[in-house]
Amino acid sequence: MYFSLDRGSSLALTKQLYMEIKTAILNGTLNPNMKLPSTRKLAGDLTVSRNVVIEAYGQLAAEGYLYSVEGSGTYIGEGLQYNKIKTVYMDMQRKPDLLYPSSDDCISFRTGVPDLHSIPILKWGKIYKEVTQAVTPGQLDYQNSYGTYELRLALTKYLQRMRGVFTVPEHIMITGGAAQAFNLLSCLLSEKDYVLVENPSSNGLRHTLKANGISYKPISLDSLGLETNQLPAHAPKLLFTTPSHQFPTGVLLPIKRRISLIKYALEKDAYIIEDDYDSEFRYEGSPIQSMQNIEPSRVIYIGTFSKTLSPAIRMGYMVLPEALVPKINAAKYAADIHSPILEQLTMAKFIEEGFYEKHIQRMKRIYAGRRALLIRLLKEYFQDTVAISGTNAGLHLVGTFRNIHFGNEILQILSDNNLAIHPLRHFFINEKPSSSNNSQFISRSLIFGYGNTDTEEIKNGIKKLHAVLGNIKF
Repeated sequence: MYFSLDRGSSLALTKQLYMEIKTAILNGTLNPNMKLPSTRKLAGDLTVSRNVVIEAYGQLAAEGYLYSVEGSGTYIGEGLQYNKIKTVYMDMQRKPDLLYPSSDDCISFRTGVPDLHSIPILKWGKIYKEVTQAVTPGQLDYQNSYGTYELRLALTKYLQRMRGVFTVPEHIMITGGAAQAFNLLSCLLSEKDYVLVENPSSNGLRHTLKANGISYKPISLDSLGLETNQLPAHAPKLLFTTPSHQFPTGVLLPIKRRISLIKYALEKDAYIIEDDYDSEFRYEGSPIQSMQNIEPSRVIYIGTFSKTLSPAIRMGYMVLPEALVPKINAAKYAADIHSPILEQLTMAKFIEEGFYEKHIQRMKRIYAGRRALLIRLLKEYFQDTVAISGTNAGLHLVGTFRNIHFGNEILQILSDNNLAIHPLRHFFINEKPSSSNNSQFISRSLIFGYGNTDTEEIKNGIKKLHAVLGNIKF
């Protein structure tokens, strides 16, 4: 019996011996019911401490590889030979942690990302430290699925004041961002149900629906948003909408259509999901009041801190109609019991002490400046060949170019020139709109995000875009 032990290895001798014997048993080198040397004999043969062998034998016996017969010795167990399936591992070199990595020389107009350089991370860290120093043992136990009362109370006050949301802490649920909120809502649907989504809409939303096996149908938009006169007779169970700043067109749904939508939901026993993803950043007048304010019993209001503070926090919330609270609570418990507590307590204090609203106001000024610069440069470089829309709120706008159709070939040219810009058509469920005019608008439009694109990048990006498009023969 031969075992190779390396005294220069960082792996303990006990662990090495354990692995040697285990491997020999699995590959059949050591046969079933074969008697092993005594611990004293094997220790002498290997010139190691007897305790090394005793500990290795003990671990193998605990895992069922060995068994002992009193007065006789230690033996190999039966039925343990196993040829492991060969596994080929991927290249283990360091991979980027970012979901959307880009090179340093790439100018990105990606949508839905706040300014990652302006996050008050030191203030957040200071509050987090205070929270961890003051946390009670009870707060470190499992909590209810709704989330900490402190954060739900802070959100109740904030949402009533800033968004006109009518709620109480008992109707708010803290989630792992808006993505988890969309996942949890699937519990409201049966196999025969479907959901209605705006066309165009977020690819992330549709991905979540598809991943949950939920069927969905599109409803078209016009210059005033969701066309309520196109609502189907066979009603959906859920209707997803972004009424205060439609994604991605930026259209604001007027009050008349909001009321029509709510009346439809009441008549058809459906629920409206109001995704209020970035409308705190409104540049002309005050933020538009939520649709939930009109009829809390039929509107599920979803918010997230990913667009206002940082995607890394992974925290969002739902304001639920009372009738849905028990079912969503059960779904949240099944998903992860509750969201992380220390982060919730930190966010609660961040809101209560006014830092969140101060951050919103500060970023609103920064984004307003970038928005104005982007509009001015698009008009300067492209003059009357570009029409700009969706500018009243949020972190992006739409530029529609005359006589330029952004097919895959042109998009690849932009990418090759280190310009990351999404075409509007990528957000449509299909690219066959009912009218030719609408089709032209879709294919000629780009979406310019400016949340995480600073002024120099905007200047250089629009200048490069003009140069690249100018060199293309259409």
